[in-house]
Amino acid sequence: MSISVKSLEAANYIDRAARWIGAVLVALFAVMVVYVVVSRYLFSSTPRWAEELPRLLLVWLTFVGAISGFVRGSHFRAGLLDLISLSTGLRRLFAVLAGLATATFLGVFLYTGARLVEITWSHTTTALSLPVGLFYLALPVSCGFALLGLILKAGRS
Repeated sequence: MSISVKSLEAANYIDRAARWIGAVLVALFAVMVVYVVVSRYLFSSTPRWAEELPRLLLVWLTFVGAISGFVRGSHFRAGLLDLISLSTGLRRLFAVLAGLATATFLGVFLYTGARLVEITWSHTTTALSLPVGLFYLALPVSCGFALLGLILKAGRS
């Protein structure tokens, strides 16, 4: 098995894992929201975590979903170049430039996200006293996996 096939399999594994984790987070989010609504309107009691925990899940869900978009190459793709008659070489050049721009974007966000987590980790949320950095941790984690998937996909060509 060649290295490019293995790297493509690894990128596909990252994509599948992100989609499964995202599905679990969607299910948890839905259950949580239904529970909060039922508690609030049927029992006249709102759980302490009613705002913080769903918000945390929604942040993580969004960024985990972005991993799959980056690995599949569909995240910021408008498809306009496909409508213009360009040579194959020019299309490849634009694809390489787009890949480099995306990798740069992810690298910058990985670094700045890690710094943000470092700065906010000692702060705590109001209701559950969770580290605020837990919300921001989704940024470097998702950018790291998306960058890894992007690099692995690029290794196949």
